[in-house]
Amino acid sequence: MGKCITEGRPPSTGRTALSGAKTGAGAGSDALLGITAKSSRGYREGMSRGRGKAKGKATDKAGRAQRYAAHSTARELLRADALKRYPGEYPGDVHRTCDCRYVNHGSVGVHYTAAHQSAHYGGLVTCGSVWACPICASKIQERRRLEIEQGIEWALLNGFQPIMVTFTFPHRAFHTLRELLDMQAEAFRLLRKTTRWRKLMKRLGFQGLIRSLEVTHGVNGWHPHTHELWFVDPSVGTALQVELVDLWQAACVSAGLLDDSDAVAVWAFGQHSVDVRCNATAGAYLAKQDDSRSWGMAHEVAKATSKAGRAKGCHPHHFLIRQAPGDAERYLEYVQGMKGRRQLFWSPGLKAKAGIGDASDDELAKDQREAADLLALLPPEVWKVVRGNDARAELLDAAERDGADGIALLLWSLGVEFTPPPSRGGGDDGPE
Repeated sequence: MGKCITEGRPPSTGRTALSGAKTGAGAGSDALLGITAKSSRGYREGMSRGRGKAKGKATDKAGRAQRYAAHSTARELLRADALKRYPGEYPGDVHRTCDCRYVNHGSVGVHYTAAHQSAHYGGLVTCGSVWACPICASKIQERRRLEIEQGIEWALLNGFQPIMVTFTFPHRAFHTLRELLDMQAEAFRLLRKTTRWRKLMKRLGFQGLIRSLEVTHGVNGWHPHTHELWFVDPSVGTALQVELVDLWQAACVSAGLLDDSDAVAVWAFGQHSVDVRCNATAGAYLAKQDDSRSWGMAHEVAKATSKAGRAKGCHPHHFLIRQAPGDAERYLEYVQGMKGRRQLFWSPGLKAKAGIGDASDDELAKDQREAADLLALLPPEVWKVVRGNDARAELLDAAERDGADGIALLLWSLGVEFTPPPSRGGGDDGPE
């Protein structure tokens, strides 16, 4: 068995899996531990300076650290919101993201996937929210990318042309997100119910679409927009854009998104509201999605170097990192406004044609397709120490860099010592 470590040398564990631990007094609490703040400094600072030997191609540690940091902020905001609006209910029942990757079912597994050279947790609650959760969103979107690539491959094999169509509309800072989303949905309903639209689809040899709903926020407030991938006849060209602008303008006027008496607004609408790209590749469509979904400090620095980048605004998850005045309120408005809406929509029957199964976001958030080795099994009281010190991302980094040794050293720096049991395989959550 193990013991509490407050001074001296770190334990030697070898390259085996770990389980069983003893911690210092109060280690079961989520609060930051007094001894931890002192003893953790050495190994944790060593990791930040590159201590340890990386296991091949490591996961994007900086990106993961930001996702976990953003998630910690999200938990605080959502928990406070739940307690304020629903004081008699458990916060995790109001916002599942409060419990995601934080609350454990029992012991928490630390797994290593050799195929990706990445570590991940097992035995934790997941929320499956692409809107509220920075961690689940990253995993779900990565799985959905594979589906989109398969859809495009099916279209090309069957002689159809993928074209990319982007729809946007005017928006102002005084609009709430929910107002804009409701008007956008109404505009699409009006657009697609017209006889002219149905005739156009028939003429195009339209086979179906994949639609991605994206939201950013900038100087003109919320900016909902869609990136659509249509599968049509190979003869279709960019002249289609003129007809689509006309149809989309009529729908937006009827839905209240455009004032047709404002000549300047109508002219700008004609220039920017619809974009058509023929012979779209999977890379081009996914890059368009990534441009709307990217967030974090590196993305913001790169975006700030150009006028076009600054005008696009930021993804709402960046509010959790930036934490500027009003960002907390904007994040909560985003979560509440997007609740119940689908990020990715496929035309009915299109997935079946392409041979793609219909998995929910919740299922994808839990999905683990590759074989994984169990490096450590953390008892509940040890997991409380890890999450209480906001070391969830660091522990995964340690596992990738130094395997079981790295986990033991990180835990030692938090006042916890493990004893090694036999190694085992398996895992239930994918790379994070």
